[in-house]
Amino acid sequence: GGTGGGAKSSAPALPTPYMKWERERCAKIAEDKLKKVKASVNNKAPPRFKHMVVNAKKAQLEEDRLVEIEHQNRKLLQNLSKISERKGVEGVEERSPKKPLRRGDAPGARGKSLNLLNRQRELDRIERENAAILKRIQEQNNKDSEFSVAKMERDWKEVKEHRKMCRQWIG
Repeated sequence: GGTGGGAKSSAPALPTPYMKWERERCAKIAEDKLKKVKASVNNKAPPRFKHMVVNAKKAQLEEDRLVEIEHQNRKLLQNLSKISERKGVEGVEERSPKKPLRRGDAPGARGKSLNLLNRQRELDRIERENAAILKRIQEQNNKDSEFSVAKMERDWKEVKEHRKMCRQWIG
């Protein structure tokens, strides 16, 4: 004998239709809640302010670089102008018509280079190229620059104004 209380079986109880319905109902509620959830983290890019987009330091360095290039070009132009004003290449005499050598005659007493003619041709070619470069530089100097100092100053003033406004909001 037993002392009452009923017999306990070791096998798990089978789910009843109500338990099955309740489990499905809870799953449906959880699914509906997940569909309604909205993101709580803003992962959009922050707004870009003009004072942060315009890199004033970079613009200033670029302007300085361009001013330096322009200065170097002017110096080069002056040097090329001086060279082009010269009568001929220094140290090279004008050529005189050659006389045929007779037996026993030696070439010029000063020992002219055998390569003189080739060197003279090369110097003439270089002078022509330099003249062409000088002409291009002079034509370029007549054109207006694509950089405007007034525009850069207006942009810089605007950047300073934006910085001033940002300092007011931060502090």
